[in-house]
Amino acid sequence: MLMDKVNKGGRPVSEPTSVRSIRLPDRLWKLVSKASEGNRSVNEYIVSLMENELIKKKVLKKSERRSPVTSMKRSQ
Repeated sequence: MLMDKVNKGGRPVSEPTSVRSIRLPDRLWKLVSKASEGNRSVNEYIVSLMENELIKKKVLKKSERRSPVTSMKRSQ
């Protein structure tokens, strides 16, 4: 991988991001954390939820989706 394709943290450059924080009650954070187990991270899960909602409201096109769509069915 070329060094111009990597940011200072060593991660590949994908798209510009804004650093934001939100306050969530612990109860809600635990539920989100548990629900995100099929995703790579909680952040990725939250991004996919936001993208899904924006697609429903026709603010975002499906072709503009950045997060991977994962429809994992867990065996019970």
